[in-house]
Amino acid sequence: MQYFNKLMALVFLLGFYSSRSAAARPSTLGLQNNWIISEMMMQSKIYMGIINTYILPVLYNSGMSYGTFFGFYTMDGDSFILVVAFSVSGTQDPVVWSANPDNPVSQLAVLSFTSEGDLLLQDGGRFIWSTATKNMSVAGMSLDLSGNLVLFDRSNSSVWQSFDHPTNTLVMGQSLCRGMNLTAKPSKTKWSSSRFYLSAEWNGLLHSFSPAAYTQLFQTTATTTSSQTTCYTFVNGSLGFPDKIFSLPSASSLQFMRLESDGHLRLYEMLGPNSPRMLLDVLSTVLAFCDYPFSCGDYGVCNSGQCSCPSLSSFMFQNERLPGAGCAPLSSISCKHAHHHKLIPLNNISYFSYSSFLKLAAPVYSENDCKQSCLTNRSCKVVIFNSDIGAGSCLLLSEQMLILFADNSSNHFSAFVKIQDNLPEKRRAIIIVCSTVAGFSLISVLVCAVIWNKCKKDKEPFFDGIPGIPKCFSFDELKVATRNFSIKLGHGGFGSVFKGMIGNETIAVKRLEGVEQGTEEFLAEVKTIGRMHHHNLVRLVGFCAEKSHKLLVYEYLSNGSLDKWIFHINPVSLFLGKLDVASSLQLLGVCLTSMKNARKRLHI
Repeated sequence: MQYFNKLMALVFLLGFYSSRSAAARPSTLGLQNNWIISEMMMQSKIYMGIINTYILPVLYNSGMSYGTFFGFYTMDGDSFILVVAFSVSGTQDPVVWSANPDNPVSQLAVLSFTSEGDLLLQDGGRFIWSTATKNMSVAGMSLDLSGNLVLFDRSNSSVWQSFDHPTNTLVMGQSLCRGMNLTAKPSKTKWSSSRFYLSAEWNGLLHSFSPAAYTQLFQTTATTTSSQTTCYTFVNGSLGFPDKIFSLPSASSLQFMRLESDGHLRLYEMLGPNSPRMLLDVLSTVLAFCDYPFSCGDYGVCNSGQCSCPSLSSFMFQNERLPGAGCAPLSSISCKHAHHHKLIPLNNISYFSYSSFLKLAAPVYSENDCKQSCLTNRSCKVVIFNSDIGAGSCLLLSEQMLILFADNSSNHFSAFVKIQDNLPEKRRAIIIVCSTVAGFSLISVLVCAVIWNKCKKDKEPFFDGIPGIPKCFSFDELKVATRNFSIKLGHGGFGSVFKGMIGNETIAVKRLEGVEQGTEEFLAEVKTIGRMHHHNLVRLVGFCAEKSHKLLVYEYLSNGSLDKWIFHINPVSLFLGKLDVASSLQLLGVCLTSMKNARKRLHI
C-alpha cells in the first residue's frame, strides 16, 4: 500500500511540474553532515513574510510555482523547530511537518546526519529527536516537492519518511493509517495541553477532543468493511482511498489539509508563491456548527449556528463583538465562601454533545442528589441532570472540562449554574454605605451649625420691639437721611454730629467713633438714655447698631453745641436752651471739677 501511495503521489506531481529551478540548497544529501543553528544564522535566511519569521534551510526543492524547505523554522529568532515547510508568504502557517513541535531548541542546537545513517537533533548535548535509523543502511536523504522528507538506502528505497509520521497536516499522496494521528497545535485556550485529534480506525476516521470526552466517527462509504481498512489515503478528489470517506474538490495544483486548533479540518491548495487558498472545511460537510466543541466557547449556548449566553441576568459575553468567544458569569465564585454558593436553573439547554454526556455522566437517584453533589464539590461550576436514563444521570462540569451548551427544549434535561450568593456582602455594603452617609450628614450638620452661629455673631440684630428701647434705624436709612453724612454740625471726643431729615422731622445724628464697647453694652446705654426725660435734655429719637456702625439719633436743636456756650458766650445763657444727654454729662463734669478746685483753695 505504501508503494502504491508513493507511486500515486509521484504521478500526480509529474503531471503538474515539468522542471525544477535551481535552489540555494540541494534537495539530496549524503551522510556525515552537521548543521549548527548559530552558524547557519550567519549564512542564509529565508523570510516568510512576517517579522522575525524565517527558515534556515538544510534542503530545498523548487517547483514552477512554489518551493519546499527542510530546515529550522523560527518565529522569534530564539527558539527553533525542525520542519518541512512550503515557501509561502503572508500569515498562513507554512509548516506541513515538524520533528519537535512541542520541544523547540535554542541557537546552540545541532542537527547531525551521522555515518551510521541516523538523523539526530541535539541541543547543548541534550537529545531532542532522531529518525532512529542507525545501522539501517541509510545512504542519504532527500526532499520532494510534496513535502516528504525521505531517508533512502543504496537502492533508493525508502528507509524512513516524514509522511509516515504526520503532525497536523496531510499532503496529497499521504496516508493516515491506524496508529497515526493528526494532532492540532494547541489553541489559545485554558486547555493548553489538550488538542483535537484525527485518527484512523478500522471503520473510519475518528475526530476527538479529550477534555470533553468528545468523539465523532466518520465511516467509510465502502459496501463492506470486512477487510478492516488500515490506511486512508488523501488523493485527488477524496480522502480515504480505496474506501472513500470525504469527497473533495478536484485539484488544479498541490493540495494539503490541516487539522487546526479549533477542531476544523480545512483543505488548502497551492496556487502560487502567495498564501495557499482555502477550498473546503472538510468535516463541516457532515458536522453542524454546533457540533464542534469550541463553537461558542465557555458557558455559550449554540443554536442553529448562533451563539448566546444562558441567561442575560446571570451571564455576559466575553466579547460583545465575538459571541463565539463565550460567556462569563456575572458573579465570581469564591472557595472561601462555599457556604454562600447556590444553584440557579438554566432553561432549555443541555450538554452540547449527547454522546459525551453519556460517557461522562454518573448515575444518581434524583435531581436533588445531583445538585447537592455540585454544591459539595468546590470545582463544580455547572451541573446537568438527565432523567431519561433510568433513575437519572448527573454531569458535573468544572473549569478542567468543556462547559458548552446546546439549545434543547427537552424536559429530560435540567441544568444549573453555581453562583455566589452575595446577599451577606450586599447587606454589609448597605450598612457601610448607610453608616458613611449618616456620619457625613452629622458632620455636615455640625459644620453648618458652626457656620450659622458664626454668621449670627457677625450679623448684629435689630432691636425693634424691645420695651424701653428707642426706634432702631438701619445704617442705610441714616445714610440717606443725612445725605451720606454731608452736613456736619460739630465734632466731639466720641464722634461727629450730622444734620438730617426723616420725613418732616429734622434730626441730629451723632456717629460714634473709637467706641470699642460691644453691642450689648451699647444697647444698655441706649436703653438708659432713652428712659431719661427732662425739659433741659435733648430727646433721643433712635439709634443704629448695625455691625461696626453705632449711631445716636437726637432731635435737632438750633442753639448749637455746648462748647460754644461754655467758652464763647455768657454762661448764664447756657440754661436757656436744651442740652443732649452727652452734653449735659459733659457740663456736669466741668461743674464738678470747678467745685473740687474751689474746695481745695478754701481748705488752704
